[in-house]
Amino acid sequence: MNKSKSLFVKFCAFSVVLGSLLFSSCVIPTEDQKIEEENARETTLQPDSWFSGRFSKDGQVKKFSFFVTAGNRYFIYLNDSGDGDKTKTADVGMEVSHTDGTAISVSYSSASDCYTKPLTFLASSSGKISITVASYLSYNGWEKGTGTYAIKYTSRPEYDLLIEKEWTDDLIIAEGQTNKYAIPGKENTRYFIYINDTDAGSAMSTKTANIGLRIFINNETIICDKYDYASNCYTYPYTFVTTSNDTIRIIAASYRDYYGWEQGTGTYALRYTTRPEYDELPVGEWVDDTIVTDGQINKYTIDVIKGNTYKIYLNDIDAGSGVTKKTANVGLKIYYDPDSDVDFFTICDDYGKASNCFSPPYSFEAEYDATVIISAASYRDYYGWELGTGSYAIKYTVAE
Repeated sequence: MNKSKSLFVKFCAFSVVLGSLLFSSCVIPTEDQKIEEENARETTLQPDSWFSGRFSKDGQVKKFSFFVTAGNRYFIYLNDSGDGDKTKTADVGMEVSHTDGTAISVSYSSASDCYTKPLTFLASSSGKISITVASYLSYNGWEKGTGTYAIKYTSRPEYDLLIEKEWTDDLIIAEGQTNKYAIPGKENTRYFIYINDTDAGSAMSTKTANIGLRIFINNETIICDKYDYASNCYTYPYTFVTTSNDTIRIIAASYRDYYGWEQGTGTYALRYTTRPEYDELPVGEWVDDTIVTDGQINKYTIDVIKGNTYKIYLNDIDAGSGVTKKTANVGLKIYYDPDSDVDFFTICDDYGKASNCFSPPYSFEAEYDATVIISAASYRDYYGWELGTGSYAIKYTVAE
């Protein structure tokens, strides 16, 4: 047979050989057949990547899957005619479950309109997630519609690490979503947590969420267990003191009017700063300081020698030099370090008795060789001590 003159005509259904001619026939699938074949296959979704699909007739569904890691939060988006970028023609919904059958979304209607507010869930275990997408046709129901759509998923770790003094911008995009953060713990350290949101934030900010926090040490020790108690924390940050090096964990939720916490959405930012629980005062030098939020107490230490007289001065709004405009009304509590080997710890246990201490200063004679702790708090009119804020300065001298 002369191969150069052989004729090949391809048919999928059958082939016939006539002499030196080989005839084969192929039936080219229609567009609808291609769509039906694609919908019959399960597709593994890739993170942050849209998959575009289409239904050509009623009865069609499309199956997807992806793998999750325990503890991570996942978001599944649908771009369709009801909620999307105006380019899709199908009205679609999802049924979502773990491979063991545990439901994440029990019906198509419970996971539709997922473009602006995606379906979100926290993975309780690692494994495969199964998704079935179907289209809705008015008056006929699910798995009856046709048209185009797109689907994608994104994820975030269970905890994001906050960096000290840096604002972290974030977003709550779906009802029921909470964002979690971790902060390295430092023993005997005061922490200040700031929130920039729609209720209390920078005048230049355009944040849209009303955020509250719950705060724990290693998910066990409660620092703040109610969102209300740690909200509106821009001008007056939430503050607390740690006693260990254990990790601090924060849960952020958004408030929605008439619905409550964990029901809102929007943008916000978080930041934290720290200071030691105790600052060592240098003898004879003014130390400028600030109380930035109610409930804050600034603590200082001085080492004293038995028999010496110590004088503590305060420059504040009530009694000061007049050169610098201080804004806090400060009082002191003074006591020996509880770890000291002394019989009596208290030197002054009333803020009011150690206030207005610019001239004359508060004086005491040391009864022991020990460390003395000075606690400074600010007074707020009509509310009392430890509830004010503002600036002041403090120093001490020694008369031997």
